[in-house]
Amino acid sequence: MPIPVPMNDSAPFGSAPEGTRRTSRFSTAQAPLQQRLDLWEEYNEQALFGLRCSTLSERSLLATQTNLALPRIRLTHINGNDHVIERAPENIRRNPVDAVMLCLLLEGKAFFYHDAGCETLAAGEAVVYDANRPFMYGFSTDMRQVIVEVPRTVLREQSVREDYFRPRVLRITGSPAATHASSTANAVLGAFRDPVPDADELERSVLEMFFIITGEPGAAPSLAYLAAARDYIGAHLGQPALSLAQIARAVGISERHLTRVFAEAGTSPARYVLENRLTRAQELLADPAHAATPIAAIASSLGFVSAAHFSRAFRLEYGCTPRDARVSTTAHQPE
Repeated sequence: MPIPVPMNDSAPFGSAPEGTRRTSRFSTAQAPLQQRLDLWEEYNEQALFGLRCSTLSERSLLATQTNLALPRIRLTHINGNDHVIERAPENIRRNPVDAVMLCLLLEGKAFFYHDAGCETLAAGEAVVYDANRPFMYGFSTDMRQVIVEVPRTVLREQSVREDYFRPRVLRITGSPAATHASSTANAVLGAFRDPVPDADELERSVLEMFFIITGEPGAAPSLAYLAAARDYIGAHLGQPALSLAQIARAVGISERHLTRVFAEAGTSPARYVLENRLTRAQELLADPAHAATPIAAIASSLGFVSAAHFSRAFRLEYGCTPRDARVSTTAHQPE
């Protein structure tokens, strides 16, 4: 029988010393079918909050959850098959959790039933709810989501409106909030993959994005805008016309504000775009899988307007031509 085993030393949520992180992971994959739902409920009682779980699948619940507790907030990644969770009044009485959850649905289809009605949502949309209000959250397909849990004490520091705590589905697709949701998911998943060099900075950035996505942006959320802009640039390097205006519009700020955000990080949007294109080009030139790809095709795939422009920029950055870089890499590869 699998049991929840913390990956790092554990402590009650909210009590971690400043700058620390605690991670735990649990999966029902190796559990007997008849025990999977009970084990999932037991783990969530410890790691997230008390709930009921059910499924109509013949596989029962096949799901994995990873949690990262930062000094003030908790980050969660869940993937699984179709199932329903319910936060019933008895769960709340037994295990109250004075926090608000932001759930970013990355894959699947879902419904959210609460005291004001029932709403459906698809991948790319989000749910925000008060963990101390009853709700039912169900997935009709295989699913994957990221959750950001923020205690009410942290929210009160921002003097949020009272209706901020009401449960609701966020229809953010195509809006700047969607860019920030994608960036939040990238930050959370990246924190699970690699050690976090600065837990305080990660927490501040995710908190800033949390407030932007839920409609309560705090004062000057520079880390959130920088992270979202960087992620947006990384996802659109192949667009030749990737402009300052396009990036600013995607993250929801003015061009002047975006320029100031990058200046605070010691660079500019244009310079950041160029550096990332050249870095990616260098990686492709060194990749044996792209040994036969014409250099002009690599340049085009990364948004350079011409092979000549690419060659000049590459030489200025690395002191050699793209062709020389490819030859040098090939010469140093083991036979």
